[in-house]
Amino acid sequence: MKTLPFFLLLLTISSVSYAADDSCSRTYIAVEIKVNSKISDGIVGKLEYVGNNIELVTFTVGGGRAIVLPQVYEVIEKTINSAGVHHIKCRNQNGVVASGTIDCRDKTKPKVTLVLESGQVITNISPEGKKLQREYIPKVDLGF
Repeated sequence: MKTLPFFLLLLTISSVSYAADDSCSRTYIAVEIKVNSKISDGIVGKLEYVGNNIELVTFTVGGGRAIVLPQVYEVIEKTINSAGVHHIKCRNQNGVVASGTIDCRDKTKPKVTLVLESGQVITNISPEGKKLQREYIPKVDLGF
């Protein structure tokens, strides 16, 4: 009878550790914003996923200068289907909602697909996006 509480404690700890999967913690991903599968206004950026929020800094060029837009998304729903694959729904400081998947199973090539309410898609940077980054903001390291 004394083993039953111990067994329940172990079961609780194992389920909590799975729910708190931090395999994606501190993941940096180079991203771009697309509309209708095309890069939107040359917007590229860096996304950092830390489990309970997403920090996104985007860069675009306007008037011959780089324009920087930082955003913080708070995760409001998260489902972990397997270790390293997080399905999330989040809201930024302006109330914009995004939902999608962050896949960190391969730490050297994490994948992200987040769809905003407007239909824009935040996704991994493409060769076209990397070219824009090298051309307009060559000293900024966007990550993988």
